Amino acid sequence: MQISKICEELIKPSSPTPHELRDHKISFIDERIPHSSIPLILFFKKNENITQSQICSHLKSSLSQTLTQFYPLAGRMKSQYSIDCNDEGAYYQESQVDASLLDIIKNPKSNELVQLTPYNSNGSSSNFQELLAIQVNLFNCGGIAISISISHKIGDGSSLCTLIINWCTTSERLIRSNTHLSIFLKSPSNTGANKVREHSNFVSISSTFPPRGICDDTPKEKCIPIHPVAENLAVKRFIFTSSNIAKMKAKLINWGYNENATRVEVILALLWKCFMSAKGCNSVAIIPVNIRQIIVPPLNENSFGNFFLVTSCIASVENEWCSMVGKINSAIRRIDGNYVEKIRGEDGFEFVNSNFKQVGELIMSQGDDIRVLRISSWCKFPIYEANFGWGEPILTIVAFLGVKDNIVLLDSKEFLGGIEAWVVMADQEMTLFEQDEELQDFTSLDAIGDLN
Repeated sequence: MQISKICEELIKPSSPTPHELRDHKISFIDERIPHSSIPLILFFKKNENITQSQICSHLKSSLSQTLTQFYPLAGRMKSQYSIDCNDEGAYYQESQVDASLLDIIKNPKSNELVQLTPYNSNGSSSNFQELLAIQVNLFNCGGIAISISISHKIGDGSSLCTLIINWCTTSERLIRSNTHLSIFLKSPSNTGANKVREHSNFVSISSTFPPRGICDDTPKEKCIPIHPVAENLAVKRFIFTSSNIAKMKAKLINWGYNENATRVEVILALLWKCFMSAKGCNSVAIIPVNIRQIIVPPLNENSFGNFFLVTSCIASVENEWCSMVGKINSAIRRIDGNYVEKIRGEDGFEFVNSNFKQVGELIMSQGDDIRVLRISSWCKFPIYEANFGWGEPILTIVAFLGVKDNIVLLDSKEFLGGIEAWVVMADQEMTLFEQDEELQDFTSLDAIGDLN
């Protein structure tokens, strides 16, 4: 695959940010997060009713209008806990990809997919100044891939989805008001595509959890180790259909597990077991938990900022995957309403600080003979509803491609009730990972071939 940059520019809000909003404080949870990127890639097949040039022009116009609402994303960090909302703009790039979109997604390669993203963060820090970056990739076949990255310093995966859905709402609204584009897109294939959501305002978590302004960003001795990757990485997508998930749960019950395990928990346990088998050693699994709906009263689902806590669990390479379901279940259930409520207390900042530190201290206490697996679940996030006006994406990738030993779960596009797991590991270890017999029994690598 060859990729060449066509253009790059800064997209500014369509109207200036009022002076009274220029100094935006992030939350005290945001203070604890490094300036790394969260990259998402949305793949769209060719639409016969709109050209790539029209799409690019429209994306820039609608993004400019969206930034008037999400104005901090067009600003720059001016301190550890505040953003100068100076309207400098979000980074925007267009690239030409000398390849077919379907060829890329049917045989995903880490070194190719990362070229479709505007920034290749190693997962711990990034040196880019923009808080939002877009790369629009134009394929020879007429398809496009839109990569959207936000700084983890100001938001999490839920925040990124909130931005995208609002951007899509703005885009669809502009199309309806643009006679030229509306005529082109009034085809049967777009009838009843995605319902336009109500326009929701930017809701910052910092209004409820303001910064303390005392966070020291200096790396600590007992922090979670994340290093730039030197070896070649492999990325694989594994499909768990609803029928296969049902078979997994049935096997779990036959084994003697009587708790009500979720589909995410049984899948994570199996993948974790395969991870340890490939590594040949024990492991710590790190799982961030979205707490927007756990805290009482729950936060607005569109609340913007980092609002998660981290849980972890340890397993031995000798453990069966059925027993590991209980470990994951217990770890996630620890982050309950009573636990989360401590964030609202006087010592909320110290509580969050302690939560993050505990994971690092746990890892350090295990010595060098243990491996860390980072797990994220984006299930129930509306990323496949990202319709800018010319159809929904045929595939979505959360592109943490420069971070090895990493698994991301998403709801399946093709299989209702199913889950797709994206796994990033070193090349030689991935070969061992995918040879696991139980994994082969419960998954399908061929399903990606159905994306036509």
